[in-house]
Amino acid sequence: MAERLASADAAERRVAVLDLAESADQGAEPLLVGALEDRDAGVRREAAKALAQFDGRPAAEALARTLLDDDASVADAAACSLTEMKSPEAAKPLLALVAHDRAGVRGAAWRGLRNLRVEASLKPALKALADPDARVRREAVGVLAYLKNVATLTALTGAADDENFEVRRAAISALAFASSGQALDPIAKGLSDVHWQVREAAAILAGKIKAAGAAPWLVGALFDEAWQVSGKAALALGEIKAREAIHALGGLLSHPASNLRKDAVTALGEIGHADALPYLEQATMDADPDVRKIASWSIHRILSARAK
Repeated sequence: MAERLASADAAERRVAVLDLAESADQGAEPLLVGALEDRDAGVRREAAKALAQFDGRPAAEALARTLLDDDASVADAAACSLTEMKSPEAAKPLLALVAHDRAGVRGAAWRGLRNLRVEASLKPALKALADPDARVRREAVGVLAYLKNVATLTALTGAADDENFEVRRAAISALAFASSGQALDPIAKGLSDVHWQVREAAAILAGKIKAAGAAPWLVGALFDEAWQVSGKAALALGEIKAREAIHALGGLLSHPASNLRKDAVTALGEIGHADALPYLEQATMDADPDVRKIASWSIHRILSARAK
């Protein structure tokens, strides 16, 4: 194999790297690390991809260095492989890059650190929330989301007001470990955001943490211009069993988007109150078989509960 990796033919060297990747042999790791120095970008790219199967410091150090490769496709391959790392040993070489001059390198380092969940990344990630590059701020939020440390709640709440909508969306999603009271303000602001993806994230968060205090805003979100937001708001109202939303949810059963009608009947079933029965009966005649199925199941569930 060493001879093939030293071949004058770049195509032969690439095939050798692919064979090493398929072998799943631990002895292939140093050979693949060496291939990251190949003069051909295609060889380096395949080696970076192959190293995703090796979890530990040697591969992490080599891939971290490769984030600096002059060829963007090679650097991207290294960044993707680093996201597969699970060993805490991979954190040190990545933490060394979170202050790099190039924003792409900083962002890739944070993306690799996310799954590692190492406490050493907490303080640098908090600092990175002020990075001038929005992509870096978004990836730092992702690291904090995975750490789930209550000490980061204030910072994440602040990031929910970031000027970049992707950062705001990530920050709102990251608050899933907060209590309903702690997250109410970000939910309220998120549901009125100018970007529908942020509004959707806020509705999802409300349902996930069962933020009953958000019910009035969620009812308003049922009539959002983006049906995706309306659907997530409906499901959230079902999660918090908001009886006051039954009439508004019933009004969605005539919406042209069948996915939204499904979310509405699902929510009515989750609320489980008899006031929902007329709307569910209506939904049993829906044109979509999934809507009819969910409506029938929800009716059975409500009637069974009343019979007990």
